[in-house]
Amino acid sequence: MTTERLIWQGQKQEKIQESKRLELSISGLRNSIRTELNPHVPISEINHELVFEQAFELADKLIKYKALCREVEAINESLGIN
Repeated sequence: MTTERLIWQGQKQEKIQESKRLELSISGLRNSIRTELNPHVPISEINHELVFEQAFELADKLIKYKALCREVEAINESLGIN
């Protein structure tokens, strides 16, 4: 196995670990936002600042997550893995 291939595999594993961490965080944010937006709670009780902050964070993490997934796909292609 070439050194270059080993480097790519290491980078791939790092990106997979980061994407798993982001998945957990995104899932938690989604659940928190859904809880805060409970349709059975009066609108006046919605903590709009919390929803805004969490929605912004969720969007940011989704962008990073999707970028990592594309990077893993590119590494797989370079490694001949489909």
